[in-house]
Amino acid sequence: MRKIFIVGLLLSPLVFQSQIDSINVLKPAAVSAVTSDDRSPFAHTNLDSEALHTRDSGQDLPFLLRLTPSVVITSDAGNGIGYTGMRLRGSDASRINVTINGVPLNDAESQNVYWVDLPDLGASVSGLQIQRGVGTSTVGPGAFGGSVALNTLGDIVQPNVKAVLGMGSFNSNRQSVSWNTGMLADGISFDGRASHISSDGYIDRASSELSSLYTSLVKRWTSGKVSLTTMLGHERTYQAWYGVPQIVTEENTTVTDIQDWAAESSEYGYGYDTQRISDLIENRRTHNYYNYENEVDDYNQNHFQLHLEQNIGIADLGVALYTTTGSGYYEQYRAADTFSDYGLIAPIYPDSSGPETTNVIRQRWLDNRLLGSIVNITIPLEEMTIVAGGAFSRYKGDHFGEIIWMEHAADVLPGNTYYDNIGNKTDVSGFVRVKHDFSGDILRLQAEAQIRSVLYTAEGVDADLQDVLINDDLLFFNPKIGVDYILSSSSRGYASVSIANREPTRTDYLDSPFWGAASIRPERLIDFEFGYRYLAKKWATEIGFYHMDYKDQLIATGMLNDVGSSVRVNVPSSFRQGIEIQAGVEFQPRFRWDGNLTVSRNQINVFSEILYDYNPDFEYSNSVNHVNTDISFSPAFIAASVFGYDVWSNDEIQIKCELSTKYVGKQYLDNTSNDSRSLPGYVVNDVVLSLSNSFKNGGDLQLSVFANNILDNMYSANGWTYSYLSGGLNAITTENYVYPQAGRHGFVNLTMTF
Repeated sequence: MRKIFIVGLLLSPLVFQSQIDSINVLKPAAVSAVTSDDRSPFAHTNLDSEALHTRDSGQDLPFLLRLTPSVVITSDAGNGIGYTGMRLRGSDASRINVTINGVPLNDAESQNVYWVDLPDLGASVSGLQIQRGVGTSTVGPGAFGGSVALNTLGDIVQPNVKAVLGMGSFNSNRQSVSWNTGMLADGISFDGRASHISSDGYIDRASSELSSLYTSLVKRWTSGKVSLTTMLGHERTYQAWYGVPQIVTEENTTVTDIQDWAAESSEYGYGYDTQRISDLIENRRTHNYYNYENEVDDYNQNHFQLHLEQNIGIADLGVALYTTTGSGYYEQYRAADTFSDYGLIAPIYPDSSGPETTNVIRQRWLDNRLLGSIVNITIPLEEMTIVAGGAFSRYKGDHFGEIIWMEHAADVLPGNTYYDNIGNKTDVSGFVRVKHDFSGDILRLQAEAQIRSVLYTAEGVDADLQDVLINDDLLFFNPKIGVDYILSSSSRGYASVSIANREPTRTDYLDSPFWGAASIRPERLIDFEFGYRYLAKKWATEIGFYHMDYKDQLIATGMLNDVGSSVRVNVPSSFRQGIEIQAGVEFQPRFRWDGNLTVSRNQINVFSEILYDYNPDFEYSNSVNHVNTDISFSPAFIAASVFGYDVWSNDEIQIKCELSTKYVGKQYLDNTSNDSRSLPGYVVNDVVLSLSNSFKNGGDLQLSVFANNILDNMYSANGWTYSYLSGGLNAITTENYVYPQAGRHGFVNLTMTF
């Protein structure tokens, strides 16, 4: 096998599919049920551990995936440590089905994925697969943008101990120790990792303290194995989710411009919040709206998984039992809140006077637990493979708020609970998948059907002190069918059509009274995929077309709920369609280029925007209709390019260099296609230089240098917008807030393996 530079595995794994498949990192039965093989008629990308670890500087996992097709990533703190997010084909994390070893990772209520809860996860991933579109996801909510299947149960390696020390910009530090016993007596192996990552963040005060522990105990025998996996994570992150006023990130913005803007902004006291305005003027892009010393998110999340794999005759059985527990809060300082916000009566002094508002320190808590099981069986026949299985999960989440301190309220004791509600969710599903080969292996037909039942209930009092009463029982049928056809020894074509359904989130249900209790509906997607792959000796390419047709997609309207969050409603019809192109060229064994390009249209047929009118009665206006408008955060162009060069190598020393470029086109902040509510496109260039030395007596030493955003491009990858009326329909005021990403910055990793 000819030598291939690692970056080729990162960007264009389909280019050298045969080499990647030989790694076989997605073998476990519980994992295979949620992943696609090489002949599956779905767009997918495989990344092995070497490709992941090459780019791993301790940033959250989305940053390791940023160069894959149709992916856009962002960071609240601006440097990839702390709260990060990713979008796939324009869909956010709540619409991306994520599994670890076949076990769902998406939060049951919000359907989001909080990567910060599992710090340094990439260091323990032995392989992953990204599926774009509906794909083969069989557990958890339907994939509306794609799926990410992570696997930590890799193959047995030689016994070793690895230590990682890292440091970089913004006082970022990383310490990690991992170990692997190899195969011990009686087929037992034990591996694990302990990590600590900290950073001050690019944004002022956006600090993170992250720690994690991973262990896996495996017992193997001739016909199977059982594994017990533990993943423990703790994060304490200073809040930076409010963003920065877009005006301060624009070129040539003067102090007077900022002051004039602040004079019209309610968030900056209409110019009277002098402390916050001064900080905004001084720090600009790195400004943090929050200045309370303990404005933090503090959360523990623990995962426990028990996997059994057993060969029974010709069949392979996979069973997984799991539980995920979480507990934590975010703390806030609130100025000038009313007493009624907390179910309290304002105090009256003896002279009949009393304060109308109060300052408060509060914590909003979430204690939750998820229990579940997954069973899969694979039966290979002569020309057919049958995979069948089912999954069950039960979730309970307790949401409550506590008053830590309150001014002018001596009778309120610390820890006073002012709201409490409990959500319960039961998820039961079953599926069957059939793969049938015709004319030898030339034509493969794959058909799949899933039935999923979801029951979600919630009761109590919410943070806005409104009664919570939710009881929704849903039944979904999700069929998929596709073909893969071998056109020649070097080319293949595929096509598929899939249907996915997904339930609303907890917040969608809570906000439904704004529109009537029966107004919120599940979403439905029909996904059409067509693709062609060509593999030559020195180059390869893949081109894929997709059309994703949505019914009742939930989108933000501009209306806000009682706590200031966006209210989402169903829109009858919307779609995403595009073309994804991947290509790779090996100019010589030591030098290669890989790239990908996504060109897409993402539109809503009819969108009704709600605009508030700040008249004395604080009523909102009639909705404003927009026709054939762009879906927010869905750039029409996304591209990536990587040049990889194996500078020098011998039996002991290797020097490698990689130059990567990521382009993301203009993104709209809402669904109005209004250029004044958009993020400009941006380009980011990164360089990775690695030097490794293997010792004759075993072990190696590796130095990795990460130079990020080397051209110091000032850009924002995410944001939000709020528009309102201030004197009639022609007097619209818009406030945009963005999340600036770090300019030129770096990180150095020193890895020692014994």
